[in-house]
Amino acid sequence: MKATVSAPESWKRVIEVEIPVEEVTAAFEEKLTKYKKEIKMPGFRPGKIPVALIKQRFGASIRGEAIDELVQKSFKDACEQNQVTPVAPAKVKEVKADKEDEPVSFVIETEVDPPVDIKGYEKLKVKASPKKIKDSDVEDAIKGLQERFAEFTTVERESRKGDYVKFEYVKVVIDGTERTDIQNPNYPVEIGGDSKIKDFDKGLTGRLAGETVEIDINFPNDYSEADIAGKSAQFTVKITAVQEKKLPEVNEEFMKKIGNFTDIDAFRVNVKENIEREETTRAKNEAHNEAIEKIAADNPFDVPPARVEQFIDYMYHESTRYNRPGQPVPSREEVAAHYHETAIKNIKRQRIIDFIATKENIKATQEEVDREVQRLADMYNQPFETLKQSLRQNGTTNRIRDDIKEQKTLDFLIGEYTPQA
Repeated sequence: MKATVSAPESWKRVIEVEIPVEEVTAAFEEKLTKYKKEIKMPGFRPGKIPVALIKQRFGASIRGEAIDELVQKSFKDACEQNQVTPVAPAKVKEVKADKEDEPVSFVIETEVDPPVDIKGYEKLKVKASPKKIKDSDVEDAIKGLQERFAEFTTVERESRKGDYVKFEYVKVVIDGTERTDIQNPNYPVEIGGDSKIKDFDKGLTGRLAGETVEIDINFPNDYSEADIAGKSAQFTVKITAVQEKKLPEVNEEFMKKIGNFTDIDAFRVNVKENIEREETTRAKNEAHNEAIEKIAADNPFDVPPARVEQFIDYMYHESTRYNRPGQPVPSREEVAAHYHETAIKNIKRQRIIDFIATKENIKATQEEVDREVQRLADMYNQPFETLKQSLRQNGTTNRIRDDIKEQKTLDFLIGEYTPQA
């Protein structure tokens, strides 16, 4: 076999292969010997059919099968000999195999991850800068905990700002067309909350349970559901309940719900520590992203189109799998348009991390893996050894190793980890 490799693009390899006549003939003869034992024809005992007759009746198809197998084998051998690692199924073109007295030749196109040589990552000077947590941050966090444990009481009065209103749709007309696919909300709507549709707030204010209300709405142009963004609508709704929200007092009973605290000072300290951990994580993630963006800008390289398509296929599968009931399923074209740049960014990020981890010999230690398994065992209340065996069998242990390696590499880029020599 003779193979010549060219690279018209950094991510593309074109392999021109020529298989000598002798190799094709040997493969054909081997197939003939095999089929001579298997083919059954009237008037002949098994294995006694003349080869000339087999060639006459089945020669073309047997030769075609032999050539197909040679093409696959030759492609694999050519890739191994020329250090070509395909990242997608190859395309076979220009097959010339018509004449038995001439070599078989063909061209294969395939995609590869282009080689990268990342430089300058040691001099980034990117650091995590978590903000200092103030007393007001602690108060806001405690208020958030109170909101989580708030109680709702049905009231017999007109609704007002801060109340929560339950209702059902009686009739919905959007852009002049009645819609029957709009589902009733699963949760009460807060008057004066974060909703972008202020017309709805206005229509629900000053209402009693049992009333039927007609509300005219103009959806904003940037509304999250693109099919109704910028359109006008008329909603007829029936108020089923008006509820008042009451926040719990920060007392011993409340603190026990959070973490069995009995002392307000200890509770506040714990809340502050949790906020500080979250802020540290946020600041580190921000620094990680900044570091990767700088490296990508300073070290441009291409991403194979096949890698982008694989990422989009995954996102399309996820979007259909987790699509909310009643919402239109996005087409693959819509997913591709939305995630194309994200795909390129994420693929580059992973290649940069993998290169640096290899170059700096950054790996997950067994102790680090065991520590994560122990954390999961505690979370799911399972014996450590039982869970460890299960994770090893289903391949999760490898993902844990990769996650730890990635985190250590990112921390290295912002000066928070030093690889061991």
